[in-house]
Amino acid sequence: MIKKFVTGLCLLLSLLINNLSAQNLKIVAGKVDTALNARHYFKGLTDKDAKILVGNKEFPVYWTGAFAAEVRLNEGDNDIEIIAQKGSQQTTEKLKIFYKKNDVAKTTEGFMIENIELIPSGDMILTAGDVLKIRVKATPDCKVTWLDDIKLHELPVSETNGVAGIYQSTYIVKNNDKNLKKPLQITLDNGKKSIKTTLKNKIGFIDKNTEPLMLRTKGELPYLNYGLGTDRLGGSKISHIVEGIVLQATGKVGELYKVQLSKNYQAWIPESCVEIINPGVFKPQSLVSSWNAHGNDKYDVLTISLTDKLPFRTFHEVNPSRIIVDIFGATANTSWITQYPETLKAIKNLTYEQIEDDIFRVVIELSHSHWGHKTEYSGNNLVISVKHQPKLKFNSLHIAIDAGHGGSNSGARGTTGCMEKDITLKLAKMLQAKLEKKGATISLTRNDDIDVSMSERLLMLRKTNPDLLVSIHCNAGGSPFTGKGTSTYYRHIGFRPLSVAILKRLLELDVNNFGNVGSFNFALNSATEYPNVLVETLFISSPEDEAKLLDEDFQNDMIDKIIDGLQDFLND
Repeated sequence: MIKKFVTGLCLLLSLLINNLSAQNLKIVAGKVDTALNARHYFKGLTDKDAKILVGNKEFPVYWTGAFAAEVRLNEGDNDIEIIAQKGSQQTTEKLKIFYKKNDVAKTTEGFMIENIELIPSGDMILTAGDVLKIRVKATPDCKVTWLDDIKLHELPVSETNGVAGIYQSTYIVKNNDKNLKKPLQITLDNGKKSIKTTLKNKIGFIDKNTEPLMLRTKGELPYLNYGLGTDRLGGSKISHIVEGIVLQATGKVGELYKVQLSKNYQAWIPESCVEIINPGVFKPQSLVSSWNAHGNDKYDVLTISLTDKLPFRTFHEVNPSRIIVDIFGATANTSWITQYPETLKAIKNLTYEQIEDDIFRVVIELSHSHWGHKTEYSGNNLVISVKHQPKLKFNSLHIAIDAGHGGSNSGARGTTGCMEKDITLKLAKMLQAKLEKKGATISLTRNDDIDVSMSERLLMLRKTNPDLLVSIHCNAGGSPFTGKGTSTYYRHIGFRPLSVAILKRLLELDVNNFGNVGSFNFALNSATEYPNVLVETLFISSPEDEAKLLDEDFQNDMIDKIIDGLQDFLND
């Protein structure tokens, strides 16, 4: 089989690697002085025909010359020999790695405050009813106080894994709270001496007797989060909204404002998505009056009359296929819903429900599976455009393809040094070429090795308005032996069938199943305007998967399976 590297760089690496003798051995990962886990991994390069031996165990070397090896470390110093052997030639890399089990938390020694954790953390703006929690690790059997001499309670060791000296307290913020209008101090006292620590947190207040803090959304992609939680992809989003919506803030933690959407529903919005406005502006609310639903050549358009731009959230349901839009601050006063059935292709039924006094729910039952919808304002009227199902043939479809990363954002790197951004672009262009041969119209989010932010990609996709999106990435992380395989991802349940269809076909290849992942907080999965799927092809961090990713024959097979999955989706 003729094997080629994805890029000129990877090709050069391949030629160099495959001409090494077994007298050459390079460890590219795992060469450390101190290890944090007993199970330790190495990754490296040698001649593709060599054997790799660690201890008495042989580990495979792939056609790229890459390999991975695993050792079990004992506490203390470990002498490790990694041997590359080819015929009578042999070279050895000798490593000394120190391993110590993670220290079990111990009781504080001496008279001191060892650690303070304030929940939530960071600078904040508070209002009456907010809750502050504090946890202090300090000398046991002492008196620990904060605020206006409020005592923290020392927890029994049965609740702290045997560690004494863990003190906790919960404080509910009061209106015009004097305790929090001065620097927060923690005092430790053992009856003979005391010490104090002052926290650096800056705290502001919104008192109920003062004017409210009013915000207005700005920019093209403002969004609401459920809470303060975060991960590498950001906080979990409720929904994208639009610019120009007035919100009342009830607090702030770090760079996130807490906003009151309705009497019983709060959300968080990034500081970058809003501007502070005159406190005399009213918090918006509206009676919902007439509706109008009609179809055009691409969409069924539902217009709902409001007197103010209100925040909203939108999500899907299946069986039956429905779009749900909750409008916060709205109350039913609907006398009629005018529909033009002869023009409607996507909307089957329309109804509503007042789920709370100030949350109005719009229910759109669909005639077919969900092919996307957009929610926007025209003046103060909320407009929900539901996309018609296109003709289910490639030569009638506009498909967007996203090559992950690019430019200065190289993504993950393989053992050979090849970069995710190069592989994803190669695969995206291969997918483009094959789909164009089938008559599809194709848009790429990037056509070269350039920086394109997630926001730029989303806005680009809004303008090109594809029928569906396939985003291509390589996975990475974990053990090179278990962290491998293919997976697909979706955010909205209505788009799950696309991700399942593609995964099912990819698993016909000789790859591990890393699963179909739902509710995924990836930016390009957040769009509601078109079905979308993230394909994490294989783990570039696994030398075994990397060898497949760099094999042009395998690349072709993988792209063919993605196309088969797309065809299955259209057939279903």
